[in-house]
Amino acid sequence: MDQPPLFIKWHACNETGIALIDEQHKGIVSIINTFYHIYMMDTGTENRLLYSCISDTLRNYSRVHFITEEGYLDASQYADTEKHKKLHENLTMEIERIEKEGIKANDPKLLLEFLKKWWIEHINEEDQLYASHVLRKGYAPKPK
Repeated sequence: MDQPPLFIKWHACNETGIALIDEQHKGIVSIINTFYHIYMMDTGTENRLLYSCISDTLRNYSRVHFITEEGYLDASQYADTEKHKKLHENLTMEIERIEKEGIKANDPKLLLEFLKKWWIEHINEEDQLYASHVLRKGYAPKPK
């Protein structure tokens, strides 16, 4: 039996070099992939229940991740810390808005597409901006 493809594939280019941040990013991608596979399996699960379970998990894990990431930014005195925190705040609000829209339309794909686009862009663009600074400051040594 063939395995279904992952919705988001993790690649080495997604890594920041900060071990804990990279592990948390992989965790978030895993949650999104789980959401996608449950949606694609069409088990008859009520979409509202699916949204609720996955969204709660994603929201809570993302909060922990944002706190961790912002801790690195604060500790390393990253110049754009406030801008990055605002990105996190905006993501949280946008997920809530799209989640409500998706529930109303009974279409989990709205949230899935948003999450895929946002996370890949955020990890590969925004997080790469601070990673070298944090690593240079010695707050998150690269694993050997």
